[in-house]
Amino acid sequence: MRTNIARKSGLHTLPVELVAEIVKFTESLDLCALRLTCRAIYQSSLRQFAHTFVHTLRTDLSPNSLARVEEAANDEMFCPCVRKLEIVRDSKGYLGPLSPDATSKTIYIQAWCDVIKRLSNCRSFELHNLSYTTPYAYSHGITLDEATGLVLKAIANEQIPMEYFSISIVKSRTRVFQDKLTLFDIATFGIPAFSHLKELCFAIPDAETKTIHWMAKMIQCAKSLRKLTIIFNWKCESTFLLSQLSSAGCLPELQELTFSRMSFESSAALGIFLYSIQDSIRHVTFSFVQLELGGWRSILRELGGGSYQLDSVILHSVLEANGFLNFRKIPEYSLAEISLDKRLYRPFQFCFVKTEHTGFSYSGPALPKVLQRVAALAELP
Repeated sequence: MRTNIARKSGLHTLPVELVAEIVKFTESLDLCALRLTCRAIYQSSLRQFAHTFVHTLRTDLSPNSLARVEEAANDEMFCPCVRKLEIVRDSKGYLGPLSPDATSKTIYIQAWCDVIKRLSNCRSFELHNLSYTTPYAYSHGITLDEATGLVLKAIANEQIPMEYFSISIVKSRTRVFQDKLTLFDIATFGIPAFSHLKELCFAIPDAETKTIHWMAKMIQCAKSLRKLTIIFNWKCESTFLLSQLSSAGCLPELQELTFSRMSFESSAALGIFLYSIQDSIRHVTFSFVQLELGGWRSILRELGGGSYQLDSVILHSVLEANGFLNFRKIPEYSLAEISLDKRLYRPFQFCFVKTEHTGFSYSGPALPKVLQRVAALAELP
């Protein structure tokens, strides 16, 4: 008798719409367990399962990985749920699926073109944990392995209206592997592919002139960009980059800016760039950015001068000349590193000096007054 009542009043007897609403509040593992209870729940929770587990597809560009992506692209339920494609390459830069003959390359690139075309809702692409070839003297800048390059070309050729693009290539490749690889010059990746971007993130080694120029053109093309993050591997001289981005109207919608591991010949370069985006910018974060003596205090006075409508400012281990700016006189605005992107507080290679009181963070309506106070009290050790 009790068994019959349970069958008639169980969760599976609820309308499909109600079950779908309930499973939205389950954790990932709980959702998987719930779907194993019965066929009715399995079917009614399928859409939420797709949104949870198929939102992001990860591939290492191997044939098996390509097959899995194709399987999702061919599924009527899963395909519309795919919103992001993550490409994770072998740290040694092996070619993986590519063979030396041109025919195989043509088939491979066409397969990726086809699958990307079918993933019509996929607007975000991430390339991370990638290796790069350290540029030789007089070379043309950063180069990636050929497999990654061909997939980038596939994305560009299909004119996918990307809204988010992130590239992380901070691992170096030894010469033993460099000599065996067919390389792809990153600066050949088509600029028009980025015209619809809303978020852009670079985490790359210190770039040569050609790569810097390519980055500038990419950013200039993204007129709808709202969030920009640039993280170099060391203190990369970036005056040339900002000089190309400081023209009026270059980034009319930029709201959030993060710069890390950069240096400028003069604070004027950074000041001019910030002034060019003063109407839209709301959040700025600077980490391990080096200016000349007195440069940061000048920037802080400018940001707090009333021309900006900032909501928050974060400074982490910023430098004037070769010393870290210290905020020990204003401990109420100290920065909790745990709140930062972990890539920002990673220490410099071979830097064993423990720095204290080198973080500042504030958000709120009193920000202009706070910045003026910080500019007056910040000091070098």
